[in-house]
Amino acid sequence: MKKFISLITGVLVSAGNLSVFPVSAADWLTYGDFSYSVEDDGGITIVEYNGKDAQIVIPEKIDGKNVTAIGACVFEENQTITDVVLPGTIKKIGYKAFDSCKNLENINFPSSLEVIDSYAFTTCHTLSAIDIRNVKSIDECAFQLCISLEEITVGGGVETIVDHAFHGCNSVDTLILCDGVKVIEEEAALNMYSLRRVIIPASVEEMGEHSVGYTCYYPNYTRIDAVIYGYPETSAEAYAAENGFKFVEIANYGDVNSDGVVDSADATLILEEYALTSTGGSSMFNANQTLCGDIDKSGTVNSSDASRVLEYYGYASTGGADIPMFYFFG
Repeated sequence: MKKFISLITGVLVSAGNLSVFPVSAADWLTYGDFSYSVEDDGGITIVEYNGKDAQIVIPEKIDGKNVTAIGACVFEENQTITDVVLPGTIKKIGYKAFDSCKNLENINFPSSLEVIDSYAFTTCHTLSAIDIRNVKSIDECAFQLCISLEEITVGGGVETIVDHAFHGCNSVDTLILCDGVKVIEEEAALNMYSLRRVIIPASVEEMGEHSVGYTCYYPNYTRIDAVIYGYPETSAEAYAAENGFKFVEIANYGDVNSDGVVDSADATLILEEYALTSTGGSSMFNANQTLCGDIDKSGTVNSSDASRVLEYYGYASTGGADIPMFYFFG
């Protein structure tokens, strides 16, 4: 009864699910441990899981038809599942589909995935990594309280990062927004306590109040000691200035000698810095050089950072077009 009420609530709260989640269970069919419905466009929506496995593989086809959606609340509060494999046909993950699956560690997001609905992964405490670069829509609270995520990259297909989309992802060190993102709504990434870097492309035209870099114990907001990387004369620079964040131009990342390019000379300087500090000597880098040289996000400049710079130099020397920041973190 609890699950049935939750399912109906999901439909009522999220109107977008009406087309992919039938109210009446009479329309459901069965395939193994899955119940499913056939949509008007011929796609299959998984509407219920009746099994007890920890590792789940969603079928690509049922009765010759593509499985295109995970419906509302299908795995909600399932404490058994640890791994989920989605097929390359999935287009949508519905409202609360994996809400409170606290032992879910791994799930793939295929390039076919377009929509992650509201609360889809809220309180997935052990979810360790997500690749959402191909997704087009991430709704409110979709990844709220995913406390084990350490890095999030949002693809440029997501034009708007809605409020509370990543609220409470308190282990995230680096938040990367790719070119194409236009709006970051207020409190979109609130309470990311571990946040050190926010990478914002020039495409971002609007940043809401407290959109990134803040914690809140209502009604008090506290600014996190994070660095915003962006382009001059953009919303990123304006937001940093208005809120007191350190701002670093994206083009400077890895360019510790400030000559406008990232090359072997930068790697040599990083190695010299590492040789000094690793033997107890005083750093020769200023704060900006340390920020730009810490490629592996360890908090210090070391030989690993020099290796990554040399790797990028080789890539750029053979025609690679990505700027350093998106090469290192993209």
